[in-house]
Amino acid sequence: MATIRIGVAQVTQTHDLVVNLDKALEYMEHAAKQAVELLCFPETHLASYRVGVLPPETPCDEVGLARATEIIAAKCRELSLGVILGTETPNPGCNPYNSALIINEQGQVIARHHKSRITPKDALGYSCGSGPTAFTFKNIPMGIVICFEGFRFPDTTRALAKGGAKIVFHPQFNHVMPGMEWKLAVHEALLVARAAENTVYFVSANMCHPRNNCRSLIIGPDGLIQEASVLGKEMLLVADLDTKRATHAFLQDDPVETAKALAEM
Repeated sequence: MATIRIGVAQVTQTHDLVVNLDKALEYMEHAAKQAVELLCFPETHLASYRVGVLPPETPCDEVGLARATEIIAAKCRELSLGVILGTETPNPGCNPYNSALIINEQGQVIARHHKSRITPKDALGYSCGSGPTAFTFKNIPMGIVICFEGFRFPDTTRALAKGGAKIVFHPQFNHVMPGMEWKLAVHEALLVARAAENTVYFVSANMCHPRNNCRSLIIGPDGLIQEASVLGKEMLLVADLDTKRATHAFLQDDPVETAKALAEM
């Protein structure tokens, strides 16, 4: 399979698990109507972000999250739709992991990624996992990094690309706090670089907030933005990705592919 239709849900995140679940189900329906095959939700969408929505010490609702995940998996089966679901995972005796589940169109969890690079503020609420995480969906090699991992650590995306990933997904939670306005341009430049320097698709899903400081983006292997959200607006991005374009040109000693990527031929 060379082409896949992916979706990005830029949706509001609340402190209420049930509200977040309902929003996820709503956007899964929207995506299915547009024939999306794999839909990416923002960082921690189901559980709520511990240092942006919830207090860091909030107990992990293990039972509620498990039940909500089962409901989403059942909806995946019903709609024949895969999802990348931001959530959290209990870590007995420690802070939970900031996680993303990859659930296929049969409702099976085929991968679970724990955010491996966390900010000092993140560390108040989360434990550090290991990563990045590679997975295969519909025979296409893919990978995932969460927020800070993808923004500030190019080695994470590079490792996935070296492993063959054609598409790298990037759930994030980003909004402007006082003195942070400068980050908007920086964040988007970093994401463009992740795609262009690895010649892969880079798909970033931010949550919706009145003070968003990064758009949700679908970026092509040439570093050009294919689809972009409107800041502060709930919306669904949809794009058909031709994975033959993700050549990893700059990761291999192939002058022909490098020349093509540089538009020299």
